[in-house]
Amino acid sequence: MFAYILGLLLILTAIWLLSIATGWGLPYFLMAQGLNWLRANPWESTVVAGGLLLLGLLLFIRPRQSAAEDSFRTSSKDGDIRISLDALQEIIARSAKSVSGVVQVKSSLRQRDAGLEILVSCQFEQGVVIPKLSEEILSKVKEDVEHYTGINVAEVKVLVRQLEKVRSARVR
Repeated sequence: MFAYILGLLLILTAIWLLSIATGWGLPYFLMAQGLNWLRANPWESTVVAGGLLLLGLLLFIRPRQSAAEDSFRTSSKDGDIRISLDALQEIIARSAKSVSGVVQVKSSLRQRDAGLEILVSCQFEQGVVIPKLSEEILSKVKEDVEHYTGINVAEVKVLVRQLEKVRSARVR
């Protein structure tokens, strides 16, 4: 959210500067009028400056994204267990690569109310039947993630990015 607000402020500042640079007088006039108001009203200027300083400090010292935000929760009878994004992606990659015909695997995860949504991007070998192999990956990934982590999988989607290129044998 902060990135969107900062991006919007930067866009507006760029438009403001471009309008001044192209000779449009209104932005320059408004800026000069605002600076004169700040000089004429020191108490209000102090409050504005203090508010901006406080906001800047809060944004600067706010807690950074923690490892807990890059993890997924499952529970056991003794408490909660968090599994990192990297560990889940490794389980998914090993699970998908165990299916014959899969060359490369990348995955992305999204937490939903119904469970985990998994997108598996794959590269297949030439000559495989894509729908059959995709179904095997769907069931294998769902089964392995639920078995090894205890996290409910709501949906698995397979994206076939490309097929392995045929390498021709060189004859010397």
